[in-house]
Amino acid sequence: MVVFVSTTYLYWPRARRAAESVHGVPCHPVPRKGYRPTFRFAIGERTAALPAFLKLKVDHKTVLCRDVNTYRALRDFLLNSGYSPVYETERVGEESTAMATFACLSPLTGERLAVVLGLSAPNEVSHAQAPFAYGFAGKPQKDAQTYMQHLALRTTDIEKLKSYLESKGAEFLTPIYKDKDSFGPLLQSFTRELFDDEWFFIEFVQRDYDADKLGVGGTQFVQNTVKSLYVSKQEEFREWEKTGKKRKFLDGVPAKERDQLLRDILADTEPKGYVQTVAPISRHVKLN
Repeated sequence: MVVFVSTTYLYWPRARRAAESVHGVPCHPVPRKGYRPTFRFAIGERTAALPAFLKLKVDHKTVLCRDVNTYRALRDFLLNSGYSPVYETERVGEESTAMATFACLSPLTGERLAVVLGLSAPNEVSHAQAPFAYGFAGKPQKDAQTYMQHLALRTTDIEKLKSYLESKGAEFLTPIYKDKDSFGPLLQSFTRELFDDEWFFIEFVQRDYDADKLGVGGTQFVQNTVKSLYVSKQEEFREWEKTGKKRKFLDGVPAKERDQLLRDILADTEPKGYVQTVAPISRHVKLN
């Protein structure tokens, strides 16, 4: 799906012991009789052992904005910094709540960023305003103007990747959406949120063209998928407002496998070090 950009004050990694990786997430082991992993990592050979569909690249990241002034300022800053628009809509979502979205590409670095403004109704909060209405990182955030909502990771085979993660117990929010952008087939699927005190999730993307060599021009996101994601996220958010509980991405993964699976997804993502710039990840996960 879509949404990106980051600001300095979002990034304050907490100290962690070497043995720790994910915190604040209740662990409820799920018995998995008869299951055997399709592959195992030998010590010192984890990268080489990765199957092709787990050799991930950053596709884009999405940032939420508190208000229209922040949204316009980020949009203008990116355009004035050499980024080119690849998708924009003033409103997409439901009849009552929705979001405005601007996505762009740097021809110099190839980085894609998306900026989102949640549009709440008088009697309902848009999920894209949740970090500002309810806080994040375990506390209210009255001064925060942006929030990193999700990171999109590109794979060579999204169906194999999704099946593999689900076999481990991971839970996705959406099916695989299949459509086309200006350059070719675009397949996307979105996970449930990762942490209790965050609103962060992962998007997996398969672009059946060389996405790293695109020039300016054309649309690289699909309106139908953006709308479908918004509706799914808003339904998930309504469930949380009613129950106060989240169904998270790795809840179904046995506790002893959870940390390793998250590292398998994130630690070797290209470009190296990019994942650690995403604030919700750096607050909860130790990858080194």
